[in-house]
Amino acid sequence: MTTQTLTLKDVIAENAETLNYLLDQDDVTTLTPAELVEALEDSGREASDSFESTNQANGRALTAAAALLTSALALTDDDPDMPVLLRRAQSRLGDAEI
Repeated sequence: MTTQTLTLKDVIAENAETLNYLLDQDDVTTLTPAELVEALEDSGREASDSFESTNQANGRALTAAAALLTSALALTDDDPDMPVLLRRAQSRLGDAEI
């Protein structure tokens, strides 16, 4: 299996249409950090299960983005969500690199 390097710029570019659609909604809900990472993981898992290689790449990008966001979130070290988020992000990252 070859390793593909993903950047946040790649993730945004690949998902620009969806991101713009979501940002244009009037009823955008504020998510907690844990909910945001969970939503990214769910999207990544759904795309990764596709037979199309583009969708699989997007799935890896979303799970890598979840890992990046988890490590960048401004949670305190003693926040009970932090270890859970980091473990989940690590397990989902797979072969994707940032």
